[in-house]
Amino acid sequence: MRWLPAESWCCATGFTPSKAGRWTVKRCTAWLPGSGSSASWSIGRRISCLKYCASQLVPVGRGLAGMVVIIPAHDEQERLGRCLDSVRAAMDHLAGACPQVEAMAIVVADSCSDGTAQIARRHISEDPRISLQQVGYGNVGASRAAGARYALAGLGARMDPASIWLASTDAETSVPENWLAGFAELHARGADAVVGTVQPDRGELDEHLFNLWQQAYHPVEGHGHIHGANCGVSAAAYLGVGGFEPLAAHEDVALVASLRRAGYRVQATARVQATARVQATARMQVLTSGRLHGRLREGFADYLAGLEHQMLRAR
Repeated sequence: MRWLPAESWCCATGFTPSKAGRWTVKRCTAWLPGSGSSASWSIGRRISCLKYCASQLVPVGRGLAGMVVIIPAHDEQERLGRCLDSVRAAMDHLAGACPQVEAMAIVVADSCSDGTAQIARRHISEDPRISLQQVGYGNVGASRAAGARYALAGLGARMDPASIWLASTDAETSVPENWLAGFAELHARGADAVVGTVQPDRGELDEHLFNLWQQAYHPVEGHGHIHGANCGVSAAAYLGVGGFEPLAAHEDVALVASLRRAGYRVQATARVQATARVQATARMQVLTSGRLHGRLREGFADYLAGLEHQMLRAR
């Protein structure tokens, strides 16, 4: 078993450095005896972090080397730009929090007849971390799977799948700046998959409908919601269950169900021991479209439309 020093663990969990020039007074002197008289690790350097973790050593297997954001898109020229702006900000934040983690984003333009690909190419010209794949599946599950295959063909050739994180969102969704760093922190704490929450854009919803959504939706820790717009999984766990199925809807739900059937469990406490864990958190919420007529049948737009129907019937 190889180990990383505590300062690498701090970065892997997403703890941000303290102000420039400010250092903790304590020094990390953690070490692991080697085969001879010398130590495998003997760190006498001061650590710049908000949470001092001297004498803490964690296996390399829990550390991340790569993170990939998969963004399926079908005729989303009006919203993709905002999505990519937010993803780029999240990758920038991750670079500051975890500089050892390589991040990239893949737009999978599926059967697009508008300017979705052109929007993606404009961002690619500005940021080499973004790439574009054009497919003709007409199927969101197949699109997400294609994005994962492309990512693993690249990063997987030089990284252990256990050190790669696949993050999933949608082209009409904006993610918070700390989104990827949050995934990194939860992964380092033991989660092999994370499902977050969403909030519809209030600017696209009637006030009464937004209030009805708030009453029906419960974004609490350990929630039961699953959204392809806000989820992530270790590449090792993803490959272990066969990945996204080519479903026209609910491919995200099917993936989480496969993880649980394979023995993966929701992480309710740090004392729960499992081969891998699926963590449901409300701390990582994304902003998604509040439109009532979406690109996908049985997607989030259909759910909101159903709430509107209930509201109209109740009047």
